[in-house]
Amino acid sequence: MNMVQAMAPMGKRRGSTMISLPELNELLVAHNCVQVISIQLNVDVMAYDLFLSISASEEVGADVVGIRFIDVSQFTAHDLGGGLTQLMHMSVNKLDSGFDRMRYQFSDLEDKKLSFYFSSWSLD
Repeated sequence: MNMVQAMAPMGKRRGSTMISLPELNELLVAHNCVQVISIQLNVDVMAYDLFLSISASEEVGADVVGIRFIDVSQFTAHDLGGGLTQLMHMSVNKLDSGFDRMRYQFSDLEDKKLSFYFSSWSLD
């Protein structure tokens, strides 16, 4: 069973805990320091997944959250690297486009450093 099949249709799982869209947005606001960005092809569904690991601060031992965005499309990144990258005012919005692969939009509202569309998410 792949990750897409294991997810519940409405909520997204963190272990056995469900997380809603408002809870995801709260995590994104509280954690703005990029630790890891990784994009990988999921060969089971021939779509790309993006893993984003973000921390609450640049300090060693700071709270780190890992989020997997599933079936990513229209990925755009600007001005990342060259030192610690912070994504301020990250937000996920639900879309009513009618496309299953583009149910949500991720964007960095302040500097527009990162944006993409995706179909679902999970916390790692």
